[in-house]
Amino acid sequence: MKKHLRHIAGAGALAFIVAASLAAGAAPSWSPGPEAAPTVPVEPSAGPSAAPPAPPSRVDFLIPGISLESLSLGVGARVSYLVVTHTFGAADSSFIEIRVLGRAGKEYSLEITSSPYPKSIEASMRVRIRVSEGITRVSSPAGVRSMIREILVRNGSEPYRAPTAEELKEADVENLFTRPAPEATRTELGTDRVSSPAGTFLCSVVEYSSTDRRKVTLGGVEADRVDTETSRVWLSKEVPFWGVARSRVERTSRTSVVGGSPGAGAPKTTLTESIILSFRRPRARG
Repeated sequence: MKKHLRHIAGAGALAFIVAASLAAGAAPSWSPGPEAAPTVPVEPSAGPSAAPPAPPSRVDFLIPGISLESLSLGVGARVSYLVVTHTFGAADSSFIEIRVLGRAGKEYSLEITSSPYPKSIEASMRVRIRVSEGITRVSSPAGVRSMIREILVRNGSEPYRAPTAEELKEADVENLFTRPAPEATRTELGTDRVSSPAGTFLCSVVEYSSTDRRKVTLGGVEADRVDTETSRVWLSKEVPFWGVARSRVERTSRTSVVGGSPGAGAPKTTLTESIILSFRRPRARG
């Protein structure tokens, strides 16, 4: 379960639905009727321009600038992503898909699938949940929990079931929501065309960066820790849900001790990238 949640977190904003629903612990009362692609750098076509920092009252979801308020739901909508995480010299690839199955009154039925990439049915996990339409107007874990109505999970080809207590604990939804750091910088990078298996998208590109410096204690020794995060998001109106066609999040942490051994302060970097694989727009209302 934890590995599936990490896969989903790599997809950025998609993570809230699975992790938040698992953390909600709602009791279900319904039943459900090649190798990773290489990293290709893409440079924006327009020059960067500084933008004001994000309002401190906003709560971001995993990727700076992506919030529940930006979520758009429509019956029949579907989008899938390839997510690749690079850390300690190794790459972990996963497949993520989210669908809106239906709507009844003011509630939506959603399905989220995660799997190692290439997609494997037996190694996949599916989550089906029913949520209130008010989920797009909340900005905290408690708010998300209050919007969850029902939940079922499915591992591989096994029957749907309620999540276990351990799975709820591993979801750790509290860590998925963050408030923008006061010193965070938002830069608009103009427009860019993103080529993907789902087609080519004309996107607006926004980059967020922040640096956090603090004192830590390592084995009784005081040290300085510097964490930096740079997130770049490619957004297109053609893509359902959040409009994310591509995302790139790089996190670097460096800890140094005065008088420490050479190399002790070497940075640790994690890079997570996602690219859209396929999508379907919502069905037209009759």
